[in-house]
Amino acid sequence: MAQSSNNDSTDKDSSSAMTATKGPLLNDSIDKDSSSAMTATKYPLLNDSIDKDSSSTMTAIKDPLLQVIQKAFPDVHSYEVDDNIVQANAEGFGVTVKSNDSDRCLFVKTVEASKYSHKPWGDLRRTLLYARTEARFYSDILPMLQKKSSSDWSIAPYCHLSATYLDGLIEEHESTSAKEGDSDSDPVYDESEHSILIGKGGNLILDSMKEGYYQDSPLKPEEAVACLTAIAKFHALGFQDEEILSKVSDNLCEYGGSYHLKNRNPKEIKNLQTTWENFVKEISPANEELFTKQSIQDLAQRMQNMAEYISNELSPSHKDKYATIVHGDFKSMNVFLPTTDKDHPVIIDFASTGLGNPLSDVAMHITHALDPEHLVDGGEEAMVDAYINALNDALPDGHFYPRDDAFRHYQLAVLDYFRFIMGRLWRGSTLDTFEKRKNSKNSVYVNRSLDAAFNFIERADKYLERFEKEVNERDEL
Repeated sequence: MAQSSNNDSTDKDSSSAMTATKGPLLNDSIDKDSSSAMTATKYPLLNDSIDKDSSSTMTAIKDPLLQVIQKAFPDVHSYEVDDNIVQANAEGFGVTVKSNDSDRCLFVKTVEASKYSHKPWGDLRRTLLYARTEARFYSDILPMLQKKSSSDWSIAPYCHLSATYLDGLIEEHESTSAKEGDSDSDPVYDESEHSILIGKGGNLILDSMKEGYYQDSPLKPEEAVACLTAIAKFHALGFQDEEILSKVSDNLCEYGGSYHLKNRNPKEIKNLQTTWENFVKEISPANEELFTKQSIQDLAQRMQNMAEYISNELSPSHKDKYATIVHGDFKSMNVFLPTTDKDHPVIIDFASTGLGNPLSDVAMHITHALDPEHLVDGGEEAMVDAYINALNDALPDGHFYPRDDAFRHYQLAVLDYFRFIMGRLWRGSTLDTFEKRKNSKNSVYVNRSLDAAFNFIERADKYLERFEKEVNERDEL
């Protein structure tokens, strides 16, 4: 997983990915609908800390994690924890499991609602919906995509177990869209009394990716092209396929992407100007020339005015032109790249996967993956062209994405992602926070590299001007 930045995928900036030696982490969550959801007794959650013996090998009677593993591997009698990664919305364990016949490496991801009792319901609800989305992707959608594919590409790590128990908290057909304000029907809990959350959450068991693959951030241009080629093939499998996309819309994220405007807390867009004013005050000493421009000073107000238009342009129905399945959190650390040319990249962290426009994934990836030096002098356009060519090569006969339309959608998607970064991840940023995160590959690149942030701001300013003119011309007709 590039185990991620918020999903709060894209917002869970602090711990977004695992290095190849640690094994894959998935973003935020896991789930299944009621027909496939597992009860707490069948798939125990990890409500208490795991008890390790002196050798760090776990025994069956002591800990619930082994009970989870044994649901997929009944002959496993113990395991060793190689890595333990705690994220804002999930906990991951890289483990070596031991049976009488052999050992094998796995990645176990757990989401326990009771561990997040400090979160208000709107935030905890999003965490659990991430879990539901990811579990449903592995159980219901991935097999459809693999069946449709004509290659041997696995797309994602092999999943041995995906299970959630959300009864009483999340309805089976509940939308992933954020809700406006509180409701009398919301669960009632706090850190001292959260019995309603006990036993709720999910478990996921995947093959480890630590052998033969690696993660990195930022990427070399050729590595970014490999990632974009992989996501193009992923998009092609659902491209304008109404049967697949109807199921994606119903079972995963109605609006794909953790940063989609419909999935975000309304306070982010409401407070955008205050957040931006504070960001400019704190960061402008590092680039006074950029921040003295009036268009940059007005960026938050301009984004507020355009946010809904931009989002709507990138929100197709399952029957619309260019609609497909989108990953929703396609940063560089959510791709395992092979160490040899014989293997394909493997994508992880499907917690915010859903219906959308494919260029949303492209815009996020390019922003995350590349140093600004690779985006100037035609570098950005070359990356988008590489994606467009790979997509059109992978699309079935009769389907085609014209370059002009693709570039328009790409620029809209850059702005859509910028709105999220501005309102969520740059909230409270200072030069010190950039400095502290500068070597953290798990952090969003434009939230740890000032040069990447400045390039992102300049691109947003330029693209926003284009669509402001487009809207003004439309209104004059």
